[in-house]
This record gives sequence, structure tokens and C-alpha cells, in this order.
Amino acid sequence: MPFKETIRVIQSGQRRIKIFVDFWNVVINARGQCKDFDVNVHWDRLVNNLVHETQQGYLDETTGELAGCYIFGSKAQSNAQQSAFVKQVLDRYGSQSGLFFNFGERVPKQTTAKCLKCDEPVKVNSESGVDVLLTVEMIKHAIMREHEYLALVSSDRDFIPLLSFLKDQGQRVLHVAAGTPEREMRAITWAQVELVEIYPLLCTIDHDGYIILTAPPCSHELEELLGAAPVPRDQIKIIDITDKGKIHDKDLAFLLASLRLSWKSNPEHFVPYDYAKLKASSPQFRRDVANGSLRGNLPCAIKNGFVKVQFTGNNQAARWTRMINPGRDLDGDWSKLFENQ
Repeated sequence: MPFKETIRVIQSGQRRIKIFVDFWNVVINARGQCKDFDVNVHWDRLVNNLVHETQQGYLDETTGELAGCYIFGSKAQSNAQQSAFVKQVLDRYGSQSGLFFNFGERVPKQTTAKCLKCDEPVKVNSESGVDVLLTVEMIKHAIMREHEYLALVSSDRDFIPLLSFLKDQGQRVLHVAAGTPEREMRAITWAQVELVEIYPLLCTIDHDGYIILTAPPCSHELEELLGAAPVPRDQIKIIDITDKGKIHDKDLAFLLASLRLSWKSNPEHFVPYDYAKLKASSPQFRRDVANGSLRGNLPCAIKNGFVKVQFTGNNQAARWTRMINPGRDLDGDWSKLFENQ
């Protein structure tokens, strides 16, 4: 086969990646992105994002393909809330192809870490037995060589000897930092991904019932939305995003990025609001929304962390847009909003 043709065949091939996830490391760091809201990790989104990373130029130019995502965690039998959470995850994702969950009995290992919310030292119970199981499985898969890349999703320094061993074996390991990137882990891995900035794309807030996000200039539209709601008004939580007493800066930044609302400072153009900019200057953002100089898709109604219906910004025709989330909450149709559209 001619040399150029050989190169073309290589570049059009598949690059298989096996992913190994420290379950609680991801969950705890994801929850730390919000102050008052809890969050749900969407494991399929995490996998898709990491497979996409194998397509980036700093790895190679071929197509990424999942060769299996192995997710390890533990649960305490005495903790009913934790057991219920694990069951919820397994019910939703346990049957999805390519995702393999392994939960064992918790083996206590107490360490000290800083609280993500108050920055004070706290005692943390981790699961050393799970760390060992993940390590053994990762080595086993490395020996089988049924992949081009391995990925470790954790910020736990206990995995540094594992990463060092895999490097010595010539393995290409993608280190995915679940929390603050660890310098030594970065230094001994093939490439790195940080989840901190993309958590809003991988997670949604966890809440009961409906939430409506609104602002003072949207009072007329809010009444219109409430009048069409499929549930009584007292079952809806209304949040004025310009009021810091109603929603913390941290939660506002996460929500706006997660929901991907768009904004405009003139009548012509809607653009997504910059997540990093919001974190740095949320007081100005709130002021601009409060005085009407920045208009967005408000009000919008949320359920199960997803937008159900939102204002388009058009005060004439097609005032409202409904969102369809496959397999999720198809009960409320808000039909009154669309009778005249």
C-alpha cells in the first residue's frame, strides 16, 4: 500500500478509550459547584465529553470511540439516603450500554480536607477498598491493551503510584480532574481535562416541583406564565435572579450556564452569557437585568433541572418556546401560552 494511502487509513480509524471513574470524587466536587442547590451528574454526558477529548489535536486526529466506562463507588448500608441515591443512579444509568457501575460496602478511611463551601478543615470518610478495586481493574485493562487511551476521573492523590506505573508501561492516560487539578498527577499523564468549568454542562440542579426564574422587568410575562401553569401557583417556587437574597451568586452562575439561557443588550441579537464573566461580575449582571438593559429568556419555568418553557423575548408573535426533554416529564404542556401563537 502506498505510504500516503497508509497514512490516510490510519487517520480515518477509531481511537478507543476506556474510562475509570471515582464515583464519589466526581459527585462531591459537582455538588460543590452550588451553594443552596444539590446537583445531579449526568454520567452519559461525562462519557461523551471525554470521548470527544480523544478527538482533539493534542492527542490525534482520528475518531474517538468508547471502549467502556467503569464507575467505582461505595455505600454505607446504614445510610438510607446514600443507598437511595445510589439506587436512583443505577435505575437511570445501569442499563445504558458502555456504562459499568461497581458499588461495594464502604471501608472507612478518614482524612482531612477543606470544605468546598466554608473553606474550613473537615473530616472526610473515603473508600480505600474502592480505590484498590479501581487500581486493580485499571491495571488489568492496561495489560489487555484493548484501547489506545485510558482515562482516570479523580483528583485523589492516592492514584499517583498507579499513574506512574501506567506511564512506565507506555500507556496514554488522560487525567480528568474532578476538583482542583493536582500538579503531580498532571505531570505524569498524557493529557489533562478539568471538569470545573464544564460541570454546568455535565450536571443539572436537583429540586422538587417547578421553579420559575424571573426579574422585575418581566412582571407582565410572569403573570402570563403563571396563568398557564399546569400546577397551582403555591406549588411553584419563584426566584428573582436580580435579588441576591433569593439566589446566591454561585447558584446563579451555575444555573445560567447549565440552562444555557441567552441574553441581549440590544433589540437585535441574543448571545449566550459568558459563564466565567458572570462569576467575576455578577453584581453588574444583576443590575443590568434589573434595570432592563440586559434582556434574557425570562421568565422561564424549570422542572427536574431542565427548562420546560421560556419567553422568547418577542413581545409580538411566538412569545413562548417549549422545550422537549426526551423521556422526562411530559405532563405539563402549558398549552394556554400557545393558543394564540
